[in-house]
Amino acid sequence: MRNLFYIAITCGFLLLGNVALAQQNTKSTVIYRYKNKEGVTVLDSKIPAEYVNNGYEIMSRTGKVLKVIEPVTQGPAGERLRQEKLKRAEQAREDVQLRRSYSSVSDIDSAKARNLESLRGNISILQANLITVRKRLQDYQTQAATIERSGRQLPDELLKNINNLVQEEKDIQAQIQQREQEYKEVEEKFDRDRARFIEINKEKN
Repeated sequence: MRNLFYIAITCGFLLLGNVALAQQNTKSTVIYRYKNKEGVTVLDSKIPAEYVNNGYEIMSRTGKVLKVIEPVTQGPAGERLRQEKLKRAEQAREDVQLRRSYSSVSDIDSAKARNLESLRGNISILQANLITVRKRLQDYQTQAATIERSGRQLPDELLKNINNLVQEEKDIQAQIQQREQEYKEVEEKFDRDRARFIEINKEKN
């Protein structure tokens, strides 16, 4: 009975020892290499918070550099670097989307032609509507001029129709201007996409 007690205690100590050794090995699997305030290179299992922003290296116990953490630049220069990093990340996302959307330059050209043709058709319809509105407005204005020359008072309905057509003319003109601006923007976007697609595929090759 006593022998069993001693065996159990011995196994317990061995188990605790193995756990402690495993924890110690886990904590020390990497080494941080950094420079302290005196400029001396330090190798340690941890890095003080005051040196984190200065940059450091994470190394394996065999001396292999696993990761390099660049210094954090402060002030305007740091903000500029941050903005540049964000811009590169955004460009990378756009490049991925561009590759997913098109498989060749001809695909981009075809998509551009389809979009511009649709916008041209929309502009043509608006321009036709504008001609119709102006013709109706001219007819009403001619009627109004005839009535005024005869010395009669203009009917309220006629004045209402003229005012409505004047407003409709302005609205259509604004829509045409908007579509023409959209046409220009779409054309420029496809041209940018085409140039970028060629560039990133050159880099890939």
